[in-house]
Amino acid sequence: MRRALGFWQLLALGVALLLIVVPSTVSGATSVRVFASHYATVKVVLAAAPPVTIGASATRYFGAAPGYAAAGVQGNTPGLQGTTVVLPACAGACTDRYRPASSVAIAAGHYAERVIFTVTQPADTKTAVGFDVEVGVHLTTGWVFGAGYFSTGVATGAATSTISLRLYVDLGTAVPTVSAVEAVVNLCSSAGACP
Repeated sequence: MRRALGFWQLLALGVALLLIVVPSTVSGATSVRVFASHYATVKVVLAAAPPVTIGASATRYFGAAPGYAAAGVQGNTPGLQGTTVVLPACAGACTDRYRPASSVAIAAGHYAERVIFTVTQPADTKTAVGFDVEVGVHLTTGWVFGAGYFSTGVATGAATSTISLRLYVDLGTAVPTVSAVEAVVNLCSSAGACP
């Protein structure tokens, strides 16, 4: 026969639930996805999400330097902040590639983690939206991070368009062993700067 939960057990359960629920509702992150072993993913989407969805992650090798532009400019004060780069206007669907903000160019012979974000460009009569992305790659040697600051710009016509935004985080020249990749998207306070 099972006995009812006691006061202390109920209190412990309540505290555990608060530790789970409160940080996720107070967090500034609007979208989070964790890639772990290709099977376990976690995604959290809060109310004021930017027009961005987080897609796939993959490790790539560059035999030649890719020459991708920096994803905005990282701010000088602590925290996730920077100046956005405006995504190009496109009529229907297009692809755009970046390295993290204020990082050096990815050199030939380097590995990089690619995370794909799908961005909806508003119609030309709508206002652009600023957002930032942060990617954390967990290697056997530690974590590598990359941040990007973007503005959706606007589509070239009356309808919205879609950009497949790819952010490449440099992992160096050694063959990496990636155990997890975490991607976070935040809505910025304006189209020109984050937060």
